[in-house]
Amino acid sequence: MFLAPAQPSAPFDANFFPQQVLLLSVGENMMPMGYWTVISKEPFRFLICMQLGNYTLELLRQHREAALHCMPWSERERVIKAGHLSGRDGPKAPRLGFNLIPAAKLAHTQLVEGAHVTYETVVFQELEGLSHEFALFVLDVVATHGKISPLRRSPILFLSQKDFATLGEKYHYRPPAW
Repeated sequence: MFLAPAQPSAPFDANFFPQQVLLLSVGENMMPMGYWTVISKEPFRFLICMQLGNYTLELLRQHREAALHCMPWSERERVIKAGHLSGRDGPKAPRLGFNLIPAAKLAHTQLVEGAHVTYETVVFQELEGLSHEFALFVLDVVATHGKISPLRRSPILFLSQKDFATLGEKYHYRPPAW
């Protein structure tokens, strides 16, 4: 059941961007994922939002597992293009030139080679009735691959529409000696 807001909501705007784009794989399919966040450290959990009608959504509901890949900036074109191809027309990996490798803990989902960091996840719960446009899932992290420091990464950042960026300057805080 969808609950109406207590007050009329403001119109959507994209002023909360940029957000890091991940590459989500389910089975042999994949898509860019911009709407995600960590919601728990113990247990380690993500929340993702996936647009209704998406083929990957059907696969997520069927397999109840997914992998989230932090891809390097150099892979931005293939990651973005994955959102413009339909998995209903056949596997995307060969069309995009991605190599798939076996997952450690997932039964149906393969991992995309070349990610800085990959999180294997299983569906803990689908949160129904919160949106008319998105399906929301709480995912439990069951395996992690990659250990590249965030300061050494060049993430794909989604600015909105068809605009993307990466970080141009990096800073590491060192507390003063008191």
